[in-house]
Amino acid sequence: MVGLGAVFGAVIRVYLSQFNGRFPWMTLLINTAGSLVLGLLSHLDTVYLFFGTGMMGGFTTFSTFALESVQLFDKDRLKSIQYIALSVSLPLLAYLMGWLI
Repeated sequence: MVGLGAVFGAVIRVYLSQFNGRFPWMTLLINTAGSLVLGLLSHLDTVYLFFGTGMMGGFTTFSTFALESVQLFDKDRLKSIQYIALSVSLPLLAYLMGWLI
């Protein structure tokens, strides 16, 4: 179930990642949305393996965040710092919101 969910999540992420521009807004949105969904699913053991671990694991991506942070740092240090701050704070807040619902 985890592997099947990961396939779906990764395909959706690759499609949406095409819409990143000079600032990696789509990766930020993907990681924030994925964190919200994980928070929502955290209390549902029956679907967590497919949707949580699998699909959201394939959908969200820390490695892309790291790569884009370094690439952005080479071009614009201030934007890179802003991206890192947003990429850490927004997904954490989104997860907490989902968990509390």
